[in-house]
Parts: sequence; C-alpha cells; structure tokens
Amino acid sequence: MIELTDLNVKTFAIDDSESFSNYTNSKFNFSIQYPSAWNLTENKLHPEVANTSSTIEITSPFEGSKDLLQEKFLININKLQENITFNEYVDNALNEFKNEYRDFKLISNNSTIIDNHNGRKLSYSYLAGIAPLSIKLIMNHNIISDGNKVYVLTFGTPPDKYYEYLSIVQKMVNSFKILDKK
Repeated sequence: MIELTDLNVKTFAIDDSESFSNYTNSKFNFSIQYPSAWNLTENKLHPEVANTSSTIEITSPFEGSKDLLQEKFLININKLQENITFNEYVDNALNEFKNEYRDFKLISNNSTIIDNHNGRKLSYSYLAGIAPLSIKLIMNHNIISDGNKVYVLTFGTPPDKYYEYLSIVQKMVNSFKILDKK
C-alpha cells in the first residue's frame, strides 16, 4: 500500500469559517451538512444500475479555466441484497475497483464508525480517462450499513488538491446522520 505522504502533494490552508448548509432527505432517512457555496443535486432513480436507489451530488464551485475537474461529493443509497453481508458488499466493491480502474493503488481499508453505525473507509488512487488526457485521482469511500440500506459517501480529487479539500470532506462525513425511521 502507498501512503498519502508518498503522493508528493501540497498542503493547503482551509478557511474554517466557510458556512455550511443542512440537507435532510426523509425518503432515505439521512441528513448531512455541506458547504453553502457548493451545489446539491438530487438525482433520480437509476434503474440501469442494479441495487442503486438514489444518488445525491454535492459539487464544488467552478474555479475557472484551469479547473480540469469539478470535485463531487456523492451520496449513494444502495439496497443490501439478502444473500450478502456488509463486509462482502465492501469487499465486492473493492474487487470491482481493482479490476476496473487503471493503475489502481489501495491507500487504506479501515473500519470506521459514522453516526454510531459500523462502516468501512476505503482510500485509493487510479488513473481516470484515456492517455494523453489521463488524470490521477484519489478516491475516498465511507461505506455505512443501516439494516438493508448501505450509504456510500464518495469523494475524489487529483492529488494536488487532496489536502485542500480534506477537512471540508471530513466535516461533511462527520455531520452525516442516519435518521430514525418513522
């Protein structure tokens, strides 16, 4: 495994005074805080993607002509199939990443607790796109189980911007709450 310190990235100062908005989704029983300057979009059902119920996209502001990739924080709500455990779900996802992504390198695979729910946090890098327009991305997935639902909180960015967004993304993940079912 490679370490983040091996990625030769720059460290950026984060403005902790950035204001955050609250988002609550009563249909899927969760809430999260996100930067007020970012754009939130609720996507419709994706029947072509097996077991995916919904996707919420929270997109960073466009930074100008040098901004090759607008960062997105995604919240996917998936149905856990009856014949598969949460750990098998995560391991299957990790195997898909390894098989599908070019130059895949696992950075970390750790247990985590988010809002008193067990989860897993995966971090990895890979090359996206086709040469000569390939771009290296670092991806973070926080995967949380709640009964037959799996919440996947995903964020990706090029290595040179990773630390610029790290505290914002961590604040978003820490604010994620699974609401009581009514």
